[in-house]
Amino acid sequence: MTQRRPYRSHKVPACDRCRRFKRRCTGGTPDRPCLLCNLQEVPCEYTPTPSSLQKSQSAPGRSARRTVSQRTARPTPAPNLQQQPSTIDAEDGHGGVGSDYHGGPNQAHSKLELSMVANPVISEDIRILERYMSSQATSRVGSSALESNPMVYMKISRRREGLAMTENPGKQQKETLMQILRSSANELIDLEVTRSLYFEHIHPAFPLFDQDSFIQLYRENKVSPTLICDFFAVSQILWNHSPTLRKTPPPDSLFVWNLAVEALQQDFLVAGISTLYAVVLDLVGRPIYAVLLNAINTGRAVSLALSLGLNRNPSGWKRPAIEIELRKRLWWAVLIHDYWSSFAHGTPPMIRKDQYDVPIPAVSDLDVGPRHPERSTAFVCFSSLCRLTLILGDILPLAYNLTIDQQDIWKQICHLEFELDAWDSRLPDEARPLNGDRRRIPGCSSLRLGYLSARLLLKRVALHAATISSDADRKGNIAHHLSQLRRSAQEIVNYFCGLTKAQLQEFWLPYTAHHLILTVIILLRCTIESPEPTIAENCRADLDRLWIKLQSAAKDGWDLANICITRCAESVSKILAMSVSASSSSATAATAVDPIEVGPSALLELPDVGSGSPMHFIAPDLIPDILPFSNPDISFDNQWDIGGLSGLGFMDMFPHP
Repeated sequence: MTQRRPYRSHKVPACDRCRRFKRRCTGGTPDRPCLLCNLQEVPCEYTPTPSSLQKSQSAPGRSARRTVSQRTARPTPAPNLQQQPSTIDAEDGHGGVGSDYHGGPNQAHSKLELSMVANPVISEDIRILERYMSSQATSRVGSSALESNPMVYMKISRRREGLAMTENPGKQQKETLMQILRSSANELIDLEVTRSLYFEHIHPAFPLFDQDSFIQLYRENKVSPTLICDFFAVSQILWNHSPTLRKTPPPDSLFVWNLAVEALQQDFLVAGISTLYAVVLDLVGRPIYAVLLNAINTGRAVSLALSLGLNRNPSGWKRPAIEIELRKRLWWAVLIHDYWSSFAHGTPPMIRKDQYDVPIPAVSDLDVGPRHPERSTAFVCFSSLCRLTLILGDILPLAYNLTIDQQDIWKQICHLEFELDAWDSRLPDEARPLNGDRRRIPGCSSLRLGYLSARLLLKRVALHAATISSDADRKGNIAHHLSQLRRSAQEIVNYFCGLTKAQLQEFWLPYTAHHLILTVIILLRCTIESPEPTIAENCRADLDRLWIKLQSAAKDGWDLANICITRCAESVSKILAMSVSASSSSATAATAVDPIEVGPSALLELPDVGSGSPMHFIAPDLIPDILPFSNPDISFDNQWDIGGLSGLGFMDMFPHP
């Protein structure tokens, strides 16, 4: 009969799990694991360290004991709870990136389980039970931030039982993509000099990966096929940046992106942290016409990030520094997509600021590999974008709250205006766009437009609050905030029209297109509702300048201008044509009727020809299509699949007129 080793004896080394949590290992035999591993029904394994191997050479007698300590436990399909500081159960070396982070071609075979964060309410209960079961007489573990607020993970199966799924998601799409790119793939990521178009133009503005680790894993074919598909799909934006690729026609961007989207849908069936990398990278790229799919992917990214515990601060975890920083920047990438997608698509954000404690990645920590002087300031824009996103997260509830407290909202608006001004004053000079075509840090132009768009949104919230207020000077407040909104839109026009072709070829967040749409809509409203002909003419001139710049940018290959032109072309052309007609009909305009005082019915009144009617009189046939939106009563029918249900007699349920 084998006798268990005495307390604090190191004749038999502790198993990997007990050594990781620094707990007393009770030892065992090949068919009898230690008490902690037996309780949790997990494999009780021992991996020899370099120091133990060195000792074994000097003491051959210990090799027999080490052989005995190679313990295995009975596998079980039941999920279990475990307290651990990371979702990664195994990694390739203690100083590298875990295998889960970028996946791999054989990940679907090797990683059949996923560690999902459990309910925080029961974390303390699980910790106390685990401590009692593992050792009934141990001393109390020292208190720390993690001990006072522990995290508990639950092992779950990555696959749905009985559902036929692809063994290696994205493999077929990757092979097709590599056949299309051929030698162009090496140009997009140059493995000879560890330099690539992606890491030079996109990575500094949105650093998802660690450059050195990613290139090494790519060389060793350890990056998941889905992530490779999205990586090359995003890199298609940079095709004209390369003198070599510029000589050859680029592949069909829509076909490449469809391959990446198809691979991502397969990967979500066996989701892991590498899936989160792929979906975040997918949301950065193009095209952005699939608004509904992008909104759904944002929701899935948020849910997956919360399930993996990325919303918790990993700074105190005993993990490699590179993994800690990757978790931080990945969480902030998800948060950026959630808030800016909410701003662009009109859906409330899903992440609340009191449900995460991950600090903003410091600029010095965004490059945790070998120090490169040229990268020292390259990540300034990303750190500033994270801080701007926090302010946007405070503005969004004011835009989506259905009930407004008039006593509190103006305090919040004034506070947020101060926060935006403070952010702008603290912005480093490296992150400010420069005039001309001098070299800039990637992302600074997009960052500036994002800041101006956030100010525009806050001004729009203030106008809405003034409109529904019951103050005695309500009419004057509305006019004041409408003028503030107009000036904010004009700032965007002035900035955007001053951009050079080189600036338009930099990194831009895809939500920029929706910010421009919002600017066009506000200029249209200001042109229509302005009570003074001079102001209305200025708004029309700004709208005309913006429209000319958008068309010029689209001809130069700036794809973000296309969606704005597609959405607003008809309404802008009609308003501009009516403005010219109204101004040419009479040189002197009559006294304008305030549309707020008269009501919406004033918009339906036909102007008297030759009376010099102001711009807020609109012909009735322009009302349904004045903007790229429609009446909810009209669009409600589009939410039903009439074609698929009519054959089943669905339409017969309703009486015919």
